[in-house]
Amino acid sequence: MNLKLNAEEYGPEIFSTPMPGPVSIMGVNVIPFESYEQAVACVAERIKAKKKSFCVAINPEKIYRAGMNEELKTVLERADIGICDGVGVSIAARVLYGQRVSRCTGIDFFYRLIERASNVGWKIFLLGASPQVSETACIKLQQQYPMLQIVGRQHGYFNDSAAVIEQINHSGADMLFVAMGSPRQEFWIAENQKAIDPYFCMGVGGTLDVVSGNTKRAPYLFRRTGTEFLYRLISDPKRWRRQSVLPLFMFSVLRKKINAQIRMNAQA
Repeated sequence: MNLKLNAEEYGPEIFSTPMPGPVSIMGVNVIPFESYEQAVACVAERIKAKKKSFCVAINPEKIYRAGMNEELKTVLERADIGICDGVGVSIAARVLYGQRVSRCTGIDFFYRLIERASNVGWKIFLLGASPQVSETACIKLQQQYPMLQIVGRQHGYFNDSAAVIEQINHSGADMLFVAMGSPRQEFWIAENQKAIDPYFCMGVGGTLDVVSGNTKRAPYLFRRTGTEFLYRLISDPKRWRRQSVLPLFMFSVLRKKINAQIRMNAQA
């Protein structure tokens, strides 16, 4: 898999809604958007300019695993837009730099982009999830946004990526949302982005399961406090292995902060 970055490939970025400068959280860049509106505006500018964008929802698990997996780290480095998907990332930014980075969750960003797509006529393609979830999610999105142009969908159980890419390109989609689970979806986008025509590509994990009603989203209180991970753990205790990464991530952040402070004191 050739994931080498070519920073000069697309030329200079000049937009009326400039992208905020990234914040590096343990070596992974996160864009500190002030609001969903700003994030959507930046995406709109890039689509208008016909500039390809690879968006990744950055959470503590991705950052921690990238520290141990060079291939995943390379994929995250390749992303044009990294949104602050987890409260742990927001806390890390405050601990390391004293900077406030607002959460921009993947599912909420997806809905904001779908709403804008419905209003301005962007065409979307949904890739991933099970056949039933994919179909039901499309039906529900179409009911909620009657003007939305869903020009294609493909479930995630396929073997021939070339055929899927041909289907995506033939659809004329402007935006591609990939629901294959992380990091599989990010690897797939990174590997195939050059061959894919849509200007905007984003991995959305289990979002289509929530849209379809197959999975219940965390209640508002958990979403408001950024503790959806607790709700998921309560609902599915088997997730503890996966979520055990969270304290390890915070320990790494604190260790980095302490080491930086020790170096500063030594230089004083």
